Amino acid sequence: MLFFLTSLAAIFIILPVLFYALVFYSTKYWSKNNRKAKSVAINITTFILIFSVHYLILTIWSKSLLWMIILFILLTAIVFTFVYWKTKEEIHYRKVFQGFWRLNFLLFSAIYICLLIYGAASRAVEAIMFG
Repeated sequence: MLFFLTSLAAIFIILPVLFYALVFYSTKYWSKNNRKAKSVAINITTFILIFSVHYLILTIWSKSLLWMIILFILLTAIVFTFVYWKTKEEIHYRKVFQGFWRLNFLLFSAIYICLLIYGAASRAVEAIMFG
């Protein structure tokens, strides 16, 4: 059972799009609400994307930069809150957190795709040069 769970976690970390689809369709099936399903899928998949970026960095450069990822998330929260405060002149914590979390989804999706392309290209170059 433990092997199955760790394998499933590894698959979702390698392919967060698969996790997004699974959460989206299961939430849509239960709630019959497309908008709610998308929101729940984005909120949950953001955690998986953060871990996916961490493990891609670990695989590519063989070092853990989790502290930098956490620092990046905190700085994003600070900047997002400041910009929200400047534009709205008051802070609604729920909206700020929701916007910040969705911004993290977009940022970590882009970082994940860039790291995936970089990792594949660097391994291909290594294989050609040293293979």
